[in-house]
Amino acid sequence: MSTTRERRMEVAAASLSSLSRLFDEATKFFPVPGGVVSVIDREGLLGEVSFGFADIDREIAMSSALRFEIGSISKFFTALAVNRLLDDGRLHLDETVADVLPWLTLSEENLAASVAHLLNHTSGMSVGADTLPDDAGEIWNSRACASSATTSPHFHYSNLGYLVLGEMVRARSGQRLADFVQEQWLEPLGMSEALAQVTHADKSSLATGYWPARPDHPWAPGDALSPSAFFEIDSASGNIAATSADMTALVQALLGASGGDPVMGADAEPVISPALFERMTSDLAPSGEPTYVHEGVRQVQESRYAMGINVEHIDGHLCVSHGGGMVGYSTFMLVDCTARIGVVVLTNANGDTLASHLLARIVHDDVLRRLDGRDVLDGLSFDLTVRASTNSSAGVVPGHYVGDDATQVDVRLEEGEMRVRYGNEVGRLFRLTGGRYVTDHPGLRAFHLDWYHHGEACGFTYGATTYRSAHEGDVVPSPVGAPHPLVGHYRSFSPWFPEFRILERGGALLLVAPGGVEAPDEEVALVEVAWGEYRIGSEEWLPERLRINHVRDGEVISVNRDGCHYSRAFSD
Repeated sequence: MSTTRERRMEVAAASLSSLSRLFDEATKFFPVPGGVVSVIDREGLLGEVSFGFADIDREIAMSSALRFEIGSISKFFTALAVNRLLDDGRLHLDETVADVLPWLTLSEENLAASVAHLLNHTSGMSVGADTLPDDAGEIWNSRACASSATTSPHFHYSNLGYLVLGEMVRARSGQRLADFVQEQWLEPLGMSEALAQVTHADKSSLATGYWPARPDHPWAPGDALSPSAFFEIDSASGNIAATSADMTALVQALLGASGGDPVMGADAEPVISPALFERMTSDLAPSGEPTYVHEGVRQVQESRYAMGINVEHIDGHLCVSHGGGMVGYSTFMLVDCTARIGVVVLTNANGDTLASHLLARIVHDDVLRRLDGRDVLDGLSFDLTVRASTNSSAGVVPGHYVGDDATQVDVRLEEGEMRVRYGNEVGRLFRLTGGRYVTDHPGLRAFHLDWYHHGEACGFTYGATTYRSAHEGDVVPSPVGAPHPLVGHYRSFSPWFPEFRILERGGALLLVAPGGVEAPDEEVALVEVAWGEYRIGSEEWLPERLRINHVRDGEVISVNRDGCHYSRAFSD
């Protein structure tokens, strides 16, 4: 795609201007206070826009000069650090955890994980629990974690695996990972404002991070936000804070390395060489991070994880990407190596918020359309309200629904919007990016609503209750008996995954979470694998475990999720 730089700058400015309404909508229909969107090429910044607030309470407008925690995008720098040691001969891809870290007492399977498998998330390690501030302590706390049950490699995203890589860097370099990354990568890349660790002294330089004010139910448009917990971090799975200018420098280096025109360091050598880029994007896992694409935007044909980064194919273009989710921050980086264009979105929304993912892909598509002289994106909306005139209502069938607990719900089209009537009150219905639904009805806030269709039958689930269309005939109530000892509401003080509920539906135990950076975004089966021990997820190879700590009078009072303790909460 050969165009003059002046033309690219005009296109970037036109695209960002035309999408300004969408940026504003992101602050209304997602829990997003504000953000910065940047369009970049090999020479630098093509266009940028800031929107919303850096601090809601003080009404401070968002600024591109502020830092954001970039979360798991930092994994690319951990992978860069590992590759520096590979090039120096101080570390080898086939070395195992046991070879490099003899002080660790993990399971035999986890100790056998190689550097190569840790890098592309095929080691079999669990995602991790994020309970302790220090990586070494967190790894030790995870010593009882299981590993994938099969020898066939699966892509399974593991923060824990990257913590182990960070300890490997410390062991073989003699430096803390943060110091090594700052010296070997951030400074040579010209990321002059970026931090490889975040301390309390740095807080004032960051946009204020936010999360939903009510963590005990799914966020719905209109719900309040509050400043999120702030804590120091230097973790190998997500340690870096950066400005949009820092991210511009990173994208420039990636575009240069992928196109044979690398960014040169002070020593006149490539900072990220084409050979290094090739190595880091070649050892592909079977799959990669989930992709979220707004309707009408070009789709991702393939996404597979390599060394600290996803390798994607989008409409024939080779791209690399990574999302970052921190407590109070959600970011996304998309680099189109074919079109030689990159997009970075930084927001101060909690890490499970997908607006940054959607916006990056929308801006990327719109810029490409304009460069190609094609019809630009028009009429896109982030309005999540379910209406009869939108495709988002396809899963919802208006009607009268009866629950197996004998409660009744009406779903009706009123004033062009789908409304939920329950008891004497009415709520609006919203369809979330992942396909689930929520309502702002005050009596139906604890859980998502998940619609289903089985032939002519349709309905939805809400917590333990299944609602079926009344036209199907009489609904047989569920048998009433003593609940499973695990059923209940559980909380911890971990800001990454603060709470969940365990419910019983149709004889199966399900773990459901209202939200959280590391929480599942769908209902997850709990499968008993031994007395008091449950696999989290239906697939047999999954390594996550939930274990009962103690039972009082036939009721579980505490559980352990891969090293993180939760206690039963007094509220439902």
